[in-house]
Amino acid sequence: MGIEGAVILLREVRVFLSGLRRELPEIFLRPTFFSAVPPAVPVPVRVRRAGPKDAVRELFESRVKHWSVLMGFAPKRVFLKNQRTLWGSCSTRGNLNFNRALADAPAEIVDYVVIHELAHLKEMNHSRRFWAVVEAWCPQQKQRRLWLRRNVSLLKHLASSSRSRTPVVS
Repeated sequence: MGIEGAVILLREVRVFLSGLRRELPEIFLRPTFFSAVPPAVPVPVRVRRAGPKDAVRELFESRVKHWSVLMGFAPKRVFLKNQRTLWGSCSTRGNLNFNRALADAPAEIVDYVVIHELAHLKEMNHSRRFWAVVEAWCPQQKQRRLWLRRNVSLLKHLASSSRSRTPVVS
């Protein structure tokens, strides 16, 4: 199987797991290393909806809501973009931006980027205090960052192939 076949197989597995995650969310729950108490009132998360909800939007919406409640702070708005160089960013207004290409990454990588960007709501820099917040919620953050560096080409290839494909009607 060449790279094209591997890319197609990987995409099919991700679509299957995405559907399974929606149908049976309880099997995808991860134990946390900390006994974080969620806030008494759920943290609101507004996600920009320009059109019909798509799978990528649902993925980021659910992960941001999940981690916002656990971490105790939420963004004002969440945007999805087709960025060339960034996986995510946090504005001074408290908005989060995520790269659509990240949706093809494993769930733990998506969670790392979500945690990273939410941590910027507390520390708007990359200081030691910022990394301590990230480390508290994602002890494997160094491995996750390394995975992103090593797999940037694969994720960009998957993203470009999904944008250029046209649906096949049978």
